[in-house]
Amino acid sequence: MVQNGRNENAETLIRELESKISKLKLELEETLELLNGEQEKRQFYQLIADFTFGWELWFEPTGKIKYCSPSCHDLTGYTANQVVTANSVSDLLVFSADREKFDQFLSNALNQFTVNPSYDFRIMTRTRQIRWCSVNVRGVYNRQGRYLGVRASVQDITRLKKALGHINELSVGKNLENRSRQRLKSELDVKERELVTFLLQLSRKNELIALIANHLRRITKENSKNSADHANRILQLIENASVNSMDWEMVEVQIEKLHPGFLGRLLMMHPKLTQKDRKLCACLRLGLTSKEIAGLNNLAPQSVEIARVRLRRKLKLSHETRLTNYLSQL
Repeated sequence: MVQNGRNENAETLIRELESKISKLKLELEETLELLNGEQEKRQFYQLIADFTFGWELWFEPTGKIKYCSPSCHDLTGYTANQVVTANSVSDLLVFSADREKFDQFLSNALNQFTVNPSYDFRIMTRTRQIRWCSVNVRGVYNRQGRYLGVRASVQDITRLKKALGHINELSVGKNLENRSRQRLKSELDVKERELVTFLLQLSRKNELIALIANHLRRITKENSKNSADHANRILQLIENASVNSMDWEMVEVQIEKLHPGFLGRLLMMHPKLTQKDRKLCACLRLGLTSKEIAGLNNLAPQSVEIARVRLRRKLKLSHETRLTNYLSQL
């Protein structure tokens, strides 16, 4: 009797579990069907958004960009991925004079405080052109009414602004751009002069130490024993002192700041160059002479001249092409 009761309880439990499993399977199938439907809709709307002529953006409530349409490249020169991964679309694109108001407009839109859903502002394209744009925003909500951020549609209204006579500020922006470019160029020239001055001082110091050491070696051979002992002590101090060699990492960093991409382009065009070759190219790009380069590397000037001849062969330069001119054009 007890055994039969246990069997009946087990069978009842099994039937209940089977019923629950059937319900779960049915719910799972319904959920998968809904997900597939949502995915198809999402792909459909994604396809439409990707091929819109206007620039479409979707900002999450936090301000992070969730979606950017590929058409942004036609307007800004930046790819959608560059816009999405940027720290701030305002810092990347918005003209500096309009940045504060744009940030305030976007903040109000994200916090749903927007009174006027549109705003006109200027952008600075990747090619350093100023364009007028108009942005319209609208809140995004799911079916349950949950707030998902704002959708922004951006249109190029530069021609309209020109037609309305509101484009005068572009000349101001151009003048500002020219002044900024001149200031940056001046700063780069100063940095390059500072680096070259430092390298020249280092070269001359090393030459002076080598000259003193040679004189002391002569004294030890020619003069009396006392003078020789004294000269030997001085010579030992000089030789024990660390001769300052060129800090290649520091020079490489400064070269990249002064001439962005120079070493990368050099290595891409001539991948077989050794590190010594690249160091020599960097010094020549800075306008240093063979004597100055020799002082930096504790070499004889003749050794640098030989290295320059070998470098020309590796670069496959013709006799008419100057080595320094070639490097300055990279």
